Amino acid sequence: MFYVEASGTPYEIGRQLGEQTKLAIANSLDMLAARFRRWDERRFREARERHMAYTERRVPELLEETQGIADGSGMDFRWIYLANFYASMRFALEGCSNLIFTESADGPILARTCDLPKAEGKHAGLALVRPEGGPAVLATYWPGTTWRGSGINEAGLAVGGSSCSAQVPMPEGAMNPHALPTWVLSRAESVAEAIELLASVNSLPWGANHALVDAGGDAAIVEKAGAYQAVRQPENGRLWCTNHAVTPEMTQFAIDDPDCRAESTARFDAIERLSGEGEPGVELARSVLAYTGRPGALSRYGDDDPRGNETAWAFIARPGAGILEACFSHPDRDPWHSYRL
Repeated sequence: MFYVEASGTPYEIGRQLGEQTKLAIANSLDMLAARFRRWDERRFREARERHMAYTERRVPELLEETQGIADGSGMDFRWIYLANFYASMRFALEGCSNLIFTESADGPILARTCDLPKAEGKHAGLALVRPEGGPAVLATYWPGTTWRGSGINEAGLAVGGSSCSAQVPMPEGAMNPHALPTWVLSRAESVAEAIELLASVNSLPWGANHALVDAGGDAAIVEKAGAYQAVRQPENGRLWCTNHAVTPEMTQFAIDDPDCRAESTARFDAIERLSGEGEPGVELARSVLAYTGRPGALSRYGDDDPRGNETAWAFIARPGAGILEACFSHPDRDPWHSYRL
């Protein structure tokens, strides 16, 4: 776990992040970019033109930040670029869970776990970024990347999410999955604006459930895959998602994986039950994330998890207060730390 801060132009932000996390970057690249070790310039250029042009046109500042990360860390630009924009384009294997309270004594809340295959290890930290001409963002951060996909911005928007196990037709072009929420946090001030932004672009065919809540208590789960998008609204002040789609528009595209669906549904049902057993707020959210019972454990240990996933981190975001509480391991066992925009 680490905490870093950066500010300035996209390039300056990247350089600062690269300098501060250079040792962690070397470790994460072993996983993210190892399969590109023998790529020459021609193959790199072809992959970039074929798969990344859509993202580069819409979020050009991420390219500048990537160059800054490479310069700050001393790593080859191609490796940093491929780790950011190509390695992450595979089918998502995450097992994340999200819970939203639209109002509570602690204000609107987004609680989330990030659960990854145990073999991938734990690499993430937190970054507080203050860009020139844009909102400050406090979010989880993977070393060597531009990814700020789960967190809060100073406008009062919180963003989380998880994969949704869909398989829609491949669009002509698609945004990189980690660039999407990073882009939303950099431009949207409300849930309504975030929904509109997401609708304006295509995602990859397997898509994601984007969890959104703002300081005013507006909330939504946006199920998005390819050119398709559906929006779920809160029920009695609560909203949650795991790793499958729920809306009729998106369930027709569900992948044929009964084991994945059963495990995701068990967590979905556990969140519904547990989040209704007390007063909405930070303490209840923390207890839901700490659940280790079966079926439906949210704090997961790879050795006995049905999908072999491990909880890498958990957070509780309070967009109205600008506070992010994070646990960089298992929320049933390990300490929480508080950070503020």
